Amino acid sequence: MNLLIPLALVAALPVEDPRNVVVILADDMGLSSLYAEHPGSGLPTPNLDRLASQGMSFTDAHSGSAVCSPTRYGLLTGRYSWRTSLKAGIVNKWGPPLIAPERTTLADVAHQAGLHTACIGKWHLGWRWPKAGGGTTSKAAEIDYALPIGGGALEAGFDHYFGDDVPNWPPYIWIEDDHALALPEGEMPGGKYLGVSPGPMTPEWSLEAVLPELTRRCVHYIRDRAQADEPFLLYFPMTSPHTPISPSETFQGQSGVSDYADFLLETDWSVGQVLRALDQQGIADETLVIFTCDNGTSPKADFEKLSEGGVDLLGPWRGSKADIWEGGHRVPFLVRWPGVVEPGTRSAEPIALTDIMATVADALGVELPKDCGEDSVSVVPALKEGELDAPLHELIVNHSSRGRFAVRAGPWKLCFCGGSGGWTAPTTDKAAEKAGLPNLQLFNLSSDPGEQTNLLATHPEKAVELADRFRKLVQSQSNDGAEWWSQLPWPKSGD
Repeated sequence: MNLLIPLALVAALPVEDPRNVVVILADDMGLSSLYAEHPGSGLPTPNLDRLASQGMSFTDAHSGSAVCSPTRYGLLTGRYSWRTSLKAGIVNKWGPPLIAPERTTLADVAHQAGLHTACIGKWHLGWRWPKAGGGTTSKAAEIDYALPIGGGALEAGFDHYFGDDVPNWPPYIWIEDDHALALPEGEMPGGKYLGVSPGPMTPEWSLEAVLPELTRRCVHYIRDRAQADEPFLLYFPMTSPHTPISPSETFQGQSGVSDYADFLLETDWSVGQVLRALDQQGIADETLVIFTCDNGTSPKADFEKLSEGGVDLLGPWRGSKADIWEGGHRVPFLVRWPGVVEPGTRSAEPIALTDIMATVADALGVELPKDCGEDSVSVVPALKEGELDAPLHELIVNHSSRGRFAVRAGPWKLCFCGGSGGWTAPTTDKAAEKAGLPNLQLFNLSSDPGEQTNLLATHPEKAVELADRFRKLVQSQSNDGAEWWSQLPWPKSGD
């Protein structure tokens, strides 16, 4: 049974800076996965619903990208990933760190406030894999796992790391700080699990044990910091409900629908364990908790099978993971801040996961240097005041897996592609053109949240305006690599 703070007590707590911060990032879980936001989902999420009832739920929050690594980069740096060398896709297997060593991160912000920092879970932002005989390598056969592993969370400023990097990619090992807990001696076979690649594996590795072990480590970290009376920031990038779809034995069959549905229930349980740990240590009232996700729900959830079981995780949104449409990047964003955020409130303010850096800095009373968090805006005004006189963002930029853009201003959204830019057909501009679709899409989300009516022909001036504003935003900050956005299909007046 979860022992959570009574709502009346939450509201009565004094307003002050939080002593601790917990940021939980689920993996492949769109807004409609939360029962509180979409009762038609058909799956209970009691712990997440309770978190929402004790804080604020943002209904128009967006991951920086519709896939994994770019969003994680933006969350930890407050900078859109498309400003880096990663213009599309994700960090590849055995890839080097995406975060530059000199860049200020969320962990650095927490250190300025005197907090100990830990990242427990999925990293997927690159490592410096050690090569036998010295140096680093991106070739699996050359890696010496007995040597310290460079890069990763420690290089990004965290005091402690524990995780398995990417749950469906090799190496299948636990990494603690900068070393492997056990050397890989076997090989994960391909084809045994959905989305799992073959590769080096430690003996008796269990995919079903990953989420429970990460959860246990988070609980122990909270306990240890509380007992040491040491303020902390815990970043918990979950491995679920992403592939491998591998619920632990306790949750297998619990939904009565599918393995994926079981895994989603286990994801909610894991969040509940973290919240329970805060309660048990008596520090929930001095801890800021943020729960969100790196992108929308993946088609690997098997929407057809879920539907047969009465489960709908898509809701009113078009598309899914990887897509430029809302289903690709509209995600849950729950904030519990006792004494500051009124329990059970909701906000329709458009925000982005890049905003976490400025928000945490604001909450902790840390001033960000001018050369960091370039795309981050504090959402503290919305948390404290609810409805705002002016939007927090002039523009929010979304990015698909294929590197296609959408720009958002108020209810208006302009997509610089004719299709999804991701995994849902039509995926490419060529496929959209073949289907007779224009190479730009303009939607008004207030009247058309499902993005069914392209208003480009009737409102060409709005497309031109948004494109010009986007161009200025892109050019307002430094961008690494080629200026690939110059190849976008720019609208012209009268189109």
